[in-house]
Amino acid sequence: MTVQGLRRAARSVGGRLLFVVAPAAAIAGYGWVFVGRGPGRSDFWTFWIAGRTVLRGGDPYPALASLPHVADKWFAPFVYPPVTAFLMAPVAVLPFAIAKIVFFVLNLGAFVLALRLLGVRDWRCYTVSVASPPVIETAGIGTISLLLLLCVAALWRYRAHAVRVGLLAAAAMTAKLFLWPLWFWLVRTGRYRAALVGAGAALAAVAASWWAIGWAGLRDYPALLGRMTGLEGPHGYSLYALGRAAGVGNGLAARAVTALGLVALVVALRAFRDDRRALVALLGVALAATPILWPHYLVLLFVPIAFASRSLSRIWFVPVLLWVDGTAWSHGSPLRIAGELVACVLVLGAVVAPAWRPSAIRVIPTEA
Repeated sequence: MTVQGLRRAARSVGGRLLFVVAPAAAIAGYGWVFVGRGPGRSDFWTFWIAGRTVLRGGDPYPALASLPHVADKWFAPFVYPPVTAFLMAPVAVLPFAIAKIVFFVLNLGAFVLALRLLGVRDWRCYTVSVASPPVIETAGIGTISLLLLLCVAALWRYRAHAVRVGLLAAAAMTAKLFLWPLWFWLVRTGRYRAALVGAGAALAAVAASWWAIGWAGLRDYPALLGRMTGLEGPHGYSLYALGRAAGVGNGLAARAVTALGLVALVVALRAFRDDRRALVALLGVALAATPILWPHYLVLLFVPIAFASRSLSRIWFVPVLLWVDGTAWSHGSPLRIAGELVACVLVLGAVVAPAWRPSAIRVIPTEA
């Protein structure tokens, strides 16, 4: 075999290791860990219990007095709108051991379908991204972030259908409150009928789901969210967490992030008019304005990544680089928090600031 042939063979073997073996091993490993986790050892346990509770008409929310003074690694009470608990009902009716497997497969399927809806056809994009910390964490602890990614991808794919896109926006906003800027995308891009459908559907879904459980937890819900911000926010990767790490108090940090989010919303609405850049900018507003930001929230970055390049390019490796310090909790480290936020800026900027794009979207040849 010639030297050139040896180089081609080495590249081929290296490509298989990078794009096939490593991602498969990562998913298998985290799948095994997730399925093996018992009650109370994953976010999915919280969703499963909440789903079973609301099906019986019970209250899925913790009492304020029961919340600890300090959050530990497995502290994960249900604090979503009741809509989310009802959406988990089809899985919650299954025995926990079976439900875990079903939900793990559902999450991975949602990710694949999301990239398909975003127009990604290069198989290497799937295998590289599936081994990134945001995807691995989502699948490994059983959160709904990949389902939210699918919802946003479908919102983009069916943006020409007013009722459909309005219902998708409502589903995303009511399942995870920090995605409220999506509604403003409908308004900004002139989808007024979709915006009306989205607002109406969101209000109806929240009201109906809370009515179904006898309005349990509604009065204390704002206070519950505030307590959760103080307990979990400093351990995440948000701007709020960065402020707390710098010594800013809880109340001031929360108000500052809220104000920053509103300013960012106004800037995004004024600066970006086209569908693609406006959607990415408003996803950026959502990530900037939330006081609690975990690595699995960053699966939403695959929307701007797919917009920037539908084939494998450097930008697809940005989420993978988070393995440099792949910890679920920042533990209040400014460097960790800043690193995660810089990754967000790089990916979002590749779409909203075209001058950043050329090197980031240079396609990597298949044989590389």
